Amino acid sequence: MKRLANKDATGKPIKVGDIVRIIGVPDLSGMSPACRAESLPVFKHLVGSYKRVYEFDESGCAWVCFKIQKGASAGLHTVGIEPYLLRVRRKARSREAAA
Repeated sequence: MKRLANKDATGKPIKVGDIVRIIGVPDLSGMSPACRAESLPVFKHLVGSYKRVYEFDESGCAWVCFKIQKGASAGLHTVGIEPYLLRVRRKARSREAAA
């Protein structure tokens, strides 16, 4: 399997420590039905949220850690997600630059 490039959905490089927005759910079709049933709600919970990348694995997936407060998926989670399902958070423009 070819290593994924550390680039987000827009082609911007992603580094360890970057804050990224999760913009999609990975293809879980290779998982067993039981694992997919457990993982899909966790990934759906992530979509639209911002998380900090703490590492990349050997296949190029970015790993994030987060906590779900309530519901059937409550608890601490660590997941790897393909970089093309992420978008690096843009830095806020200063008010002087906007004026």
